[in-house]
Amino acid sequence: MFSLHQVRIFLTTATQGSISRAAQVLYLSQPAVSQHIKALEKDLGVALLTRGRRGVALTPAGEVFLKYAQQMLLLADEAREVTHSAANQGQSMHYLHIGATPGVGACLLPYWMGRFSPVSQRVTPTLKILPTPELVHQVSQQEVAFAIIGDTLSRAVVEVTPLWAEEAVIVVGRSHEWWGQERVNPEALVGQPFVMRQNNSLAHAWELQSLAEYGINPQTVAEFNTPTAIKQAVIAGMGVALLPCFSIKNELDAGRLHPVRLDTGLFQRNLYFLWSQEGIRTFGVDLFIRFLLENFDKLPVKPIHTCSAESLQAVLAQAIAPS
Repeated sequence: MFSLHQVRIFLTTATQGSISRAAQVLYLSQPAVSQHIKALEKDLGVALLTRGRRGVALTPAGEVFLKYAQQMLLLADEAREVTHSAANQGQSMHYLHIGATPGVGACLLPYWMGRFSPVSQRVTPTLKILPTPELVHQVSQQEVAFAIIGDTLSRAVVEVTPLWAEEAVIVVGRSHEWWGQERVNPEALVGQPFVMRQNNSLAHAWELQSLAEYGINPQTVAEFNTPTAIKQAVIAGMGVALLPCFSIKNELDAGRLHPVRLDTGLFQRNLYFLWSQEGIRTFGVDLFIRFLLENFDKLPVKPIHTCSAESLQAVLAQAIAPS
């Protein structure tokens, strides 16, 4: 019977695309890596990798086994953590790995996780804040159970479920002439100094597209890679910014930022739930999603829904329903 050690060596080799690189990562010799993979292939009775001058490639059987290898190692790691926690705390613990884009991860998910932790002390949630392309990869590889993003995907290798369309507003600092003003005409935005997300990011593309719908070609004065940096720049008087409402709640409550809406329309940013059939069926994921469904209408930021709470519940409940 093959061992988890062999499975880990196979997975590392498949991921690295090379026996030599896998050997470096695993601190093993190349012959040792090759020997373990051959032993695994012999036990399974199939070839998992093809060797070539440029490295290794998965065979059709290898592609199938790769998914099971990822699950086996994920379960093994979880079993180790749960066993250790049970020994120390006298009860079984479950770990929930969640991913999010910077705005969602910094402003929305921590609140959800904070509300969830007292409800289920048997589940420890962890959060990875990454760009959307990396989150898609991590969900597909089951490195995170699911992710919530604010970017539209043209195509993806994971399941994508729309959550809602969150209103976005122009935000200004106290020194701006629009402080205290409720609405402006779109033409008033022409020539305004904009603080934006970094160029070539999906968030930057959304900003440009949203402003272009109202005939606005923003005058960019600065670009940052996090919403937190953008908000600080606006507070300091560097310019204005276009941000989703969920990302500015704390600053609005503290009176450090002020929202300005258009008098002829509104800006919206869609939020999406990324998941895979293989990665979502765990105890921790089930508890967390059911918690969100039960508390959806109680969230501190009231979204402009593209679907009702009941529709969202039907979509996600179906996603986590037993096979």
